[in-house]
Amino acid sequence: MLKGEEGFITAILTQAVEDAKYVGDNKQDIKHKVEAINWIMGNDPQFNYYCKLLNIEPSYIQNKIKRYKETGFTSKQKPIVRLLERKNNESRCIGI
Repeated sequence: MLKGEEGFITAILTQAVEDAKYVGDNKQDIKHKVEAINWIMGNDPQFNYYCKLLNIEPSYIQNKIKRYKETGFTSKQKPIVRLLERKNNESRCIGI
């Protein structure tokens, strides 16, 4: 793998971890948090592939995410997460 590619993949994984640790109440950033947690913890093939390219066990990052207190949702984030989930479910029902 080229150094540039390695740096790019490292940046993607780093950003996903940072997104998963977000503690604020901005709706768009909470959406990124939910997506990052789902991507990392959901056994996504792309996540696993990126880890493999960097010689990192996916479970290493997953265990770090489990241990971070910030990867839970704050009381201010929970209503926004419910709203995002509801919108996502509605979009699926109408085929968007």
